[in-house]
Amino acid sequence: MSASSRTPLVHLPRTEQAGILPTPAQRPDAAAVARHYDELDYFYRSVWGEHLHHGLWWNEDDRTPPEEATTRLLEQAVAPLALTPEMKVVDIGCGYGGVARWLAAHHDVRVTGLTLSTRQAAFAATTAPTSQAVRIRVGDWLHNDLPDAGFQAALAIESLAHMPDKGAFFHELARTLVPGGRAALACWLATPDPTLPERLLLRQICREGTLPGIGTLDDYLRLARNSGLRVLDHRDLSSSVERTWWIIGRRVLYGLFTDPRYLRFLAGRVFRKRLFVLTIPHMILAYRTGALRYGFLW
Repeated sequence: MSASSRTPLVHLPRTEQAGILPTPAQRPDAAAVARHYDELDYFYRSVWGEHLHHGLWWNEDDRTPPEEATTRLLEQAVAPLALTPEMKVVDIGCGYGGVARWLAAHHDVRVTGLTLSTRQAAFAATTAPTSQAVRIRVGDWLHNDLPDAGFQAALAIESLAHMPDKGAFFHELARTLVPGGRAALACWLATPDPTLPERLLLRQICREGTLPGIGTLDDYLRLARNSGLRVLDHRDLSSSVERTWWIIGRRVLYGLFTDPRYLRFLAGRVFRKRLFVLTIPHMILAYRTGALRYGFLW
């Protein structure tokens, strides 16, 4: 997507929702999302590393290691951004700052990353202290203090599903990009017109993953255009990322049998830790049935 140079940016209603939503009693807010990542900090890093996003494999015979596959997904996502040295980039939902550091190292850009998790920000600070090239901050994208038209590019890798207000997400994207600036989103997508079993499965995934909702591709295209953004392209990569969850499942099973810390961690007092493990078979089922899709949106 790019910020239109012709469409004036106006303050649109910030209450637009989309797609599959948990029940109101289960719908998490930013504080709940922050707790989710703080509590699962050890689990996430031990299972998948500092890049928390999916890997990308072109076909069944592709034997690329997961660590390289996650980098491949990132490379594919940012390619249309046409990054050049000294560009200012915002990384929305930056996690441990791995993506921000990769962007700075490979494209010589300046990156501001926002995460809700204090533990993720602390890890990022110890891994690569705040510098002129990379700044990782604890902050809420939907209520940020970033300047209008302050960035030439934006990136959101699998963070959109965590946003309680999808319309406000795109509004902030349009507000903070310069006219003609570009954004790349890698996002989970609900299938259009899901059956009742598919809807129940997606709602369960929302509950387990602390997701306020998952929109369809059409939902996000509409919200982007309503915010004054011009959609450049989109691409479905569901079959190319599905392997991620099979690998995670194998690693978790291996860890349960070989690392006592896994059992102690999952047997802890916080129920969300144990609940999240159920996401693994549910995600595999959702991808396999087509209830959940994965796509790039530029």
